[in-house]
This record gives sequence, C-alpha cells and structure tokens, in this order.
Amino acid sequence: MTRVAKDPDVRRRELITCAQNLFYTKGYESTSVKDIVNEVGVAKGTFYYYFDSKLAILEAAVEELTKQSLAIMVEIVDDESLSATEKWVLAAQVISNWKAERKEELLAIMRALQKEENTILLFKLQKKGAQLFVPEFARIIAQGIEEGVFDVEFMEESAEFTWAIQTAMSDTFIDIVLNPQYHDDPAATSQRKVAAMQNSIERLLGATPGSLPFADTQSFSAWFEDQKEMI
Repeated sequence: MTRVAKDPDVRRRELITCAQNLFYTKGYESTSVKDIVNEVGVAKGTFYYYFDSKLAILEAAVEELTKQSLAIMVEIVDDESLSATEKWVLAAQVISNWKAERKEELLAIMRALQKEENTILLFKLQKKGAQLFVPEFARIIAQGIEEGVFDVEFMEESAEFTWAIQTAMSDTFIDIVLNPQYHDDPAATSQRKVAAMQNSIERLLGATPGSLPFADTQSFSAWFEDQKEMI
C-alpha cells in the first residue's frame, strides 16, 4: 500500500489524536505502538521519528489537551469587556464544561497517569501546567486588585498558591472519580471538597464568599452519572 506523505505537524497531530482515541477505547495498557501505527497507516519508524515511546505520546496527548484548555482561558482573560470576577466565573464554567464533554477521554488518560510507573511524568506535566496557567491567574488577580474585588498583597505568589490548591484538589477529585467504591457518596464527597477549595481560594484572594465558583452543577454531576453502577 502506498503511504501518503504529510506535513510533519499534521502527521504528529494525527498520531496523537489516534493515540488518544485508542487510549479511550482500549485503555492505555492495552494499546501498543503497533495498534497506533496500524490505525494511522504508517510504519513504526514513522512513529519513532516523532515519539521515542508510548509514554512519550501519552505526554504529548496530555500536553495537547492542556494547550486546548489554556487557549480557552487566554481568550477569556484577554476579553477587556469582562471584570475580573466575570473572567474567573466564565473560565471556570467553560473549562469545566469542556472537560465534562471529554469525560471518557480524560478518564482514560487519568487512569494511565495514576500508574506508579508514570509518577515522574505526572509531576512533569503538573509543573508544565503551572508554568502555563499561573500567569493567567496572575492577570485575573491583578485586574481584581485594581477593581477592588481582591485584597492581595503578594500577587504572583497568590497566583501560584491558587494553582497549587487547584492541583491538590484535582488529585483528590481524580482519586474519588477513579475509585468510587471507597466512598459512600462520591459525588457529595467531591462537592464538599470543591466547596472547601473555593472557600480557601476566596480567603486567599480576599474575595467575597461565593464569588469564585469552579463548576456548575450540571458539568460537575456528569462525572458521577455512572457511579451507582460502579460502587
């Protein structure tokens, strides 16, 4: 069969998309490099031109999703018609909905990243996430200080702590979603922890209580629609 030559960026993106789909349908552990190249219709050498391992393409898949999420936030933060609080609420809502729509795909990646052998990769990705998102939180906080809705003395550090709190909560949330059998009411437990996170960040930023929500009820509930069958 004649192989079609493609632009390197297009081919790389094609491999990542295929890997994401296979991780979702077959699971990360059950997906091999051979599965990916067969699906795309390229030689193994082509795969290894772009990625040195299956773990490397998992990292690329997560980075691609992170960039998509970041693009959503940047567009909102750039909107000069919105107040700082409006930017926070809209970014939280849109990104939350975006994640809920990709629930199964994200769950497959979460399962892979929770493997003990992928701990270093998870740490690396979280560090990259901080480098990308902290500056955007800093922009919102700076605007909030100017508007008088945030009372913050150390703006950059507060942005870092905001991200750190969210990362810690994300780890807890993922554990609850992936292991619902260890919780009497996974959804209620998660909602309580999210409420605690919101309270902590509002106190950190000196914001009005209840002004900085992280997710609407519908998108949050989507993660627990099938939990009764799993427990």
